[in-house]
Amino acid sequence: MAQSLRTTLEQSPRGIVGSVSRRRRILRGVVVAVIVAYVATTLVPFYFLIVRTFVSTKNSTQLWLWPPPPEEVNLDADIGNFAVFFNLDIQEFKAAFGLSAAEYINPKWSFRRVGEEYGIPEEQLIAYLEPFVRYNGWVVLMADEQFWPALARTAAMTVGGLVGLNVLSILTGTGLAGLRTRFQRTVYNLYLAETAIPFFLILLPQFLLVQGILKLIPGYGDFGSTTRKIAQLMAMVLLYIRGNALSTMIFTSYISSIPRELEESAEIDGASRWQYIRYIQMPLMKVPVASMTVISLVWFWNDFLGPFVYLDLNNTNLLVLIQNYVGEYSTNFQVIYSGVLASVAPLLIVYIIFRRFFVQGAMSGAIKG
Repeated sequence: MAQSLRTTLEQSPRGIVGSVSRRRRILRGVVVAVIVAYVATTLVPFYFLIVRTFVSTKNSTQLWLWPPPPEEVNLDADIGNFAVFFNLDIQEFKAAFGLSAAEYINPKWSFRRVGEEYGIPEEQLIAYLEPFVRYNGWVVLMADEQFWPALARTAAMTVGGLVGLNVLSILTGTGLAGLRTRFQRTVYNLYLAETAIPFFLILLPQFLLVQGILKLIPGYGDFGSTTRKIAQLMAMVLLYIRGNALSTMIFTSYISSIPRELEESAEIDGASRWQYIRYIQMPLMKVPVASMTVISLVWFWNDFLGPFVYLDLNNTNLLVLIQNYVGEYSTNFQVIYSGVLASVAPLLIVYIIFRRFFVQGAMSGAIKG
């Protein structure tokens, strides 16, 4: 009996160790499964968005799990219907085959008849039309002369808004830090009151105010002028960087947590207020700046209502440009999906490239020392 008890005691640690090791493997497997499921759930919408860029408008109501096979070019299709559903520019079509711009082509004619009338080989017609059938979204989008300027304007407004918002939020948070006076608390509460005011309630008064100010700029009334375009873009940037409740709460709370001894030491050493903000406080702002940038980047980049209201159609951002492909009687969904992917891709690239800086900024204040 003593021998059996000794053997049991000697074997039990190995059994306990094996049980703990087995539980760890199970837990590790569960964690990996959860991470894989989360990543798959996050990436699936982007996958389907890529697939939809290869789906023609006539098949847009069907569910496609992978890109559909290439469609054959139907030369018996009416050139008018093809131009409507695939955004084919008739003038470019004429120029591609050496036809006069003044030459009239009946929209009811098929491509085969057009080839017979003007001596165009069917092989050349098929070669010209194949990209419109397979890659119609990207062909139309890249051929639009407004695409790249709209993308540049979107990037410029986003970068200007992020830089201005962070700088002004730091200054606002510095002025309100600690909420030690009645005036500071009143201003802070006014910022918080903004959350209770619906945006659409102030949209019209804000629009009238902005337009009233812009009309004071000489040359603003000339549609299409450089002055008007720059003034509208600057107005959008100013609307982005104006104070809001979220930025005020984030920066005021964080700056209030900075020990006052740092400011007092800087004053003793002869540093001015601006020198303290520039050389001591600014380097400590990684956490709120990273947080505010991550939150506002998507908002500024994907803003639709602001550019739609304040910018002219020839001076707008990417999302409003994509919306212009929605027609009253027909909509080229392939172009719209391609445009949405083109709008999302830069954000993904920015997050992939700068993810390390975002994480470092957010974690810089998480560990003491």
